[in-house]
Amino acid sequence: MKKILFILISLLAISCSNDDKTPQTDKTSINLVTGVDFRQTTDDMGLKLGNPNTFVKNKFLIFPNPARNNNNLYISAQENITAIWLVPATPEKIYQSVDFSTILNSSLYSEQSIISSSKLSLNELSTSNPKLDIKTLTTGYYKIFVKIGGVIYWDNLYVYTDAEDNEEHFNTVKNFWK
Repeated sequence: MKKILFILISLLAISCSNDDKTPQTDKTSINLVTGVDFRQTTDDMGLKLGNPNTFVKNKFLIFPNPARNNNNLYISAQENITAIWLVPATPEKIYQSVDFSTILNSSLYSEQSIISSSKLSLNELSTSNPKLDIKTLTTGYYKIFVKIGGVIYWDNLYVYTDAEDNEEHFNTVKNFWK
């Protein structure tokens, strides 16, 4: 009886040892934001917070970031953008030492998975400087996907509402990424 009890307790201890760990979001999750690049204009050098999991490849810039939802969001690209999607995302201070340039690539997300996850989309565009009305977006993080020359690129965006104090909100976001 003692042997059976010992074996059962041993099996229980072994099977529970890894169950208590909190699972982390996959580093390539479409809804993960690990950092942001804030800028107010195209000439702004910007402020990098965290370790942004973006795939921009110098193809486009978004501004202002952070963006107030009662204003417009602008994109500047050297080539025509044919589609834009905004996907709600969750910020997590994980993967801060990961080199995302070795993980992220243009075929990571299928266009269909982006479309099905998007909260806002613009299709059949042909402009290098679109202006987006983001009034329908709520406070939070988004991945903004753009299609340029048949290739999908993305950046991370933070949106806040008109009712929130700009400076106070910016400090809260900045402190989160410290």
